[in-house]
Order: sequence, then C-alpha cells, then structure tokens
Amino acid sequence: MTTPLHSIALIAIGPSPNLQASEEFRSGWAQLQRTLPRAAHWVEAIASGSEALYATAMTQGQQLPLADDARVLLLAHAHVILTAGALARLHQALDHNGPHTIIHSCDSGHPPEPAPDYCTLRGLERYQHQLTVKQPLTAPAPDHHVPLATLTTLGTLRHQTHHGKVQHLQAPAAFVHSFADYHQGRREEVLPLIPTHAARVLDVGGGEGGFLQALKQARGCETHLAEYSKQACELASAHVDHVWPGDFFTQSFTGLPHQGQQAFDCITFLDVLEHAVDPSAWLVRARALLSPEGVVVASIPNVGHWGVVADLLEGRWDYCPVGIHCITHLRFFTEQGVQELFAQAGYTIEQCERVQVPCPPQWQQHWAQTPALQVNTASWDTYAFLIRARPVVSHASPISP
Repeated sequence: MTTPLHSIALIAIGPSPNLQASEEFRSGWAQLQRTLPRAAHWVEAIASGSEALYATAMTQGQQLPLADDARVLLLAHAHVILTAGALARLHQALDHNGPHTIIHSCDSGHPPEPAPDYCTLRGLERYQHQLTVKQPLTAPAPDHHVPLATLTTLGTLRHQTHHGKVQHLQAPAAFVHSFADYHQGRREEVLPLIPTHAARVLDVGGGEGGFLQALKQARGCETHLAEYSKQACELASAHVDHVWPGDFFTQSFTGLPHQGQQAFDCITFLDVLEHAVDPSAWLVRARALLSPEGVVVASIPNVGHWGVVADLLEGRWDYCPVGIHCITHLRFFTEQGVQELFAQAGYTIEQCERVQVPCPPQWQQHWAQTPALQVNTASWDTYAFLIRARPVVSHASPISP
C-alpha cells in the first residue's frame, strides 16, 4: 500500500477565511499542517464546493506541472480533524479500486454506523478503529454535501473533466471530523432550561449568536450577546438585538438602566466558564446583572466522562481545537466541581440535566468491578452538564444603627 504521508503531491483546500479568528481555529490549522505532508504543494480554492476544488487542483497541477498519477487530496475547508489513520484508509481504498476513481471520506455531518461516541482526539482514533477497513465502499453522500476529504489522482480529475466517466466511492472507514461551526452553534437542547418568563436574555461568550437566534425564533425575547471576538460580534449583529463587544467582566452595558444592574432575566454561559481563569468571579458578576427572578443557565463539559478516563488509562491527554480537551480550557469540572463552583459564587442549582454519550457496556462492567473503587457510573456517561441556577437570597437581619 502507498505510504499516505509521502505520496500526496498536491493539497487543495476550500475557502477558510477564519483560520486566525480564534485560538481554537489557529490550533486546528496547526494540527492539520502537522498531519499533512509539508512537501506537498498547497493551494486554496477561491470558491466552495467540489467542482471548485477539482478546478483549482487541475490548474495548479498544470502550472507545476504534475504527472497524471500524482495524488491529490481535496479538503472542503481547513477546519477539520484529519488523522493519519483516515488518510491511510483513503489511500488503501484508492489503491484497491484502480484508475479513474475518486474516494470520499465519511464525516461527522453524515456519520456511519456505529454512531460516533468520541469526545477527545484519542477517542476519535478509537472510534475510527471501530470502522473496520473491510466495510464495503458505498455511493457518496447526496450531491449537496461536499465531502470533507477526497483523495484521487490528477489524471482522474482531468479524465472527469474531458470524459465525465469516473467512479465516485465513499470509504466509511475513513472518518473526518469538522469543527467549522464552533462559533455558530444554535444549542437548541438548552432552550428548555430558559425560563418562560425571560423577556431579556444575555448570552456570554456566544460566538456568532447562533443560540440567541434560535432563542429569538422560539420565544421572541430580547437578545443580548457579550462576546470578546470582534469578528464574531460583527457576524452576530445581523441576528442579535444588542451586541456588547469586549470583556464581559468589565462590560459597562452603557444604555441599559443602571448600567445593566438587574437588567436580565436569564444569563447563559454555554461552554464558557471552563475557559475563564476565575469562573466563580464571572458568576458573581452575573448575579448583579440578574433581575430579582433571574437565573443563570450554563453548559459545562465533564472531565469525568468515560472517554477521558480511557485516554488517561492509555497515557493520553491530547489538547485539540474542540471537545473536553479544547486547547483554551483553563478549568476542568466533574459534577462535584460544578456544584462547588455555583455554591462558591452564591447560587443554588435548581435543575441539572446530563448530555449523555454512554460508556461501552463492557468497559463499564470491567471498571465497576474494580475492588475498593467507588464508581460513579452516571459520571462516565455524562459528556456535559446543563445547569440552571438561581442566586441564593440572603435572609440575614440588617445591622441596627
């Protein structure tokens, strides 16, 4: 079989304008560059879609020039996690299917069976290992879906252009993860935790405002976004009522009554607090901004998830652009840690939901039988905690003059 990392002559990547928009995107781009061969020629397409990638690769191949048997890797965009194992499987599929064949990856937008269960980079590798290379190649995903990764030869692309007769196949065992929507998530699973009476909601660190857009559509409430990224603020302004650029902790909220004091019926921190040096201080800051019946809603990843436990047992802790091991996470929480965080900041948790990605039964049974180990099986299955918390009202008697 061809050695994957040294046989790729040309890499064509779809438009990726946000490569430097955040530390997560910068980390992802650096990781992708480390995975792929630097010796290959790199070129960026000026338009999205498979046809634009094909045309860009052929033009670049002609200019270099490259021979017909030169292997070409096409990436829909740069916001992907592409493992060496996925590359090897693309090459194997291409080797076994002869000339005039285009091999497409499977990906997180159209996952194969079994359903994905990973939450870390090592977990992605374990999941990919489950997708045996003996799985038959299939027809590609629907035409409107651009595969995240495609491997072929320059001659095949030329033949398709001039004759239109090439074979397109998808390799389920070559799995690629996209994190292009990292700043755009609508987080609709959080909507039930937002109180029905909430008329004005502030989302802290909400990226491009996808959650607030979903909330506005569902509830019609007034939406506010506090976001540090200038680029994200500009994009969010199209569908958020009020955007507050800069640091939430020092935000003056000029224009709101009393500079935002008691102005918001709900403040959300959706996968934000773990990025803060002092998350308790952020929650304390939120207390002053909440109306008398206001609440905080938060999503916090669980470092006690089975995927993290498995990584540690294998001697792994790989920082990556997204997930529990996100490169910008400064704090890590279990359920007990979440409870302590809110109690320390002066809140009582009134609702705690679990986002579940269950532990493989055989692993759970094995770990649960370990002598003298007090196993919390519910923690293993929990990828993240969805919290609704209310400030504790002090009933202390006033001091007499």
